[in-house]
Amino acid sequence: MDRTRNIAWAVTLVLLLSATATMAIPAHAAGKSSIKGVAKVIDAGTLQVGDKVIKLYGIIAPSARQKCRQGSLPWLCGAAARTHLVDLAQGKNVQCLKVGDYYARCFVRGLDLSKSLVANGWAVPDKAGAVYRDAEAAARRGKLGMWKYAK
Repeated sequence: MDRTRNIAWAVTLVLLLSATATMAIPAHAAGKSSIKGVAKVIDAGTLQVGDKVIKLYGIIAPSARQKCRQGSLPWLCGAAARTHLVDLAQGKNVQCLKVGDYYARCFVRGLDLSKSLVANGWAVPDKAGAVYRDAEAAARRGKLGMWKYAK
């Protein structure tokens, strides 16, 4: 009887802690979770909106001076990736939904900037960006962006 009661208490405690943890997420998100404004592109994976510097969530983009290969010749794929993001977002109104202190999912007129970078071959998904894996596979198959010269 005591063992059953202890198990019941343990299950109840786990359920209460789970419910509390899920309630804490919206409460945190209820703070300043959205950033809106005109975007300035810093690099292929970073925007500045007002005084906030935002890393695009779910992706790894090449650095500004990163080189890719075209056979044995290097080319500045990082600069090309930045140019793609400039075309998408520079000077445009963006809405970013914060995911942590520095990361956010950012949109221009409903377009997910992270997904667009991956789908066009200018970034790859990180662990958090599993939702972008299909877009990456399609970009590789289509030899888009950084995958243009990949074998």
